[in-house]
Amino acid sequence: MAGPMKRLGGIARGQHGLVSREQALRVGLSDVVLHDWVGHGRLERVHAGVYRVGGAPRRWEQEVMAAVLAGDGVASHRCAAHLWGLHDDNRVEVTVPRERRARADGVVVHRSKDLVGRHCTRRTGIPVTTPMRTLVDLGAVVGDEQVADALERALIARVCSVAAVERALDDVARKGRRGAGVIRRVLDERALGRARPEGLLEARLARVLREHGLPAPAFQHHVRVRGRLVARVDFAYPDVLLAIEVDGFEVHATPAAMQADLERQNRLVAAGWTVLRFTWLDVVRRPAWVAAQIKAVLLTVSRAA
Repeated sequence: MAGPMKRLGGIARGQHGLVSREQALRVGLSDVVLHDWVGHGRLERVHAGVYRVGGAPRRWEQEVMAAVLAGDGVASHRCAAHLWGLHDDNRVEVTVPRERRARADGVVVHRSKDLVGRHCTRRTGIPVTTPMRTLVDLGAVVGDEQVADALERALIARVCSVAAVERALDDVARKGRRGAGVIRRVLDERALGRARPEGLLEARLARVLREHGLPAPAFQHHVRVRGRLVARVDFAYPDVLLAIEVDGFEVHATPAAMQADLERQNRLVAAGWTVLRFTWLDVVRRPAWVAAQIKAVLLTVSRAA
């Protein structure tokens, strides 16, 4: 049994300590041996036809891999979004071929007839939907705002582009398909168009400006004085020399970053610009107040111009 056991161990190492019945049979084990190994603790049954190698540490990724093996599917929806760093919900959720009648305790199972190879890949060794397909599917289980934030996180992480998401949507879009309408609305209404933000807060502020009827500002605007770059600002109304900066956690959290922000603001003020700064709490918790502040300053600087 040394040969089959070694081969099975190699498979398990690439699958977070798990093997399937089919894989065990392929390396030369039998159902009788599998049953015996379970009885002696060499293997532990996780789902029907899925086993954990004795001593393998238990982790969330292992739960996901077990569900994937049980259904011969892929991690998808919220689970895939969590694997890609796009969503905080870590429930175990998989998509399996429509003809597969997979069931696993504690697992959300979706059945699909349009899950093709180009929509699947691997993440930490786990079969998973691509970021683009994940964003399309996500709308079937969460609302517009969460999908919009997931899209921005994907763009920030550079795991996809707006164009790539549009192509994935075109691949599966059909009347009545769950999730397609949500991502289509998110793409159509995205305040930044196809621009890629540096942080999630930029996209949030862009939505606030549009939802409160403010004129569209220039995004990631380069301020120059006599041809020399003074600063790049998150949003700008160049005609009235108004700059708007958002202080998110992603790029403003270190002392060095704060020092650079202050120096940039001083250069802008010296060049005659008015600078407004808003935090994450401002934009997320009191967006109407943020919009009112910007409207008031726009009115003031426009009258002075």
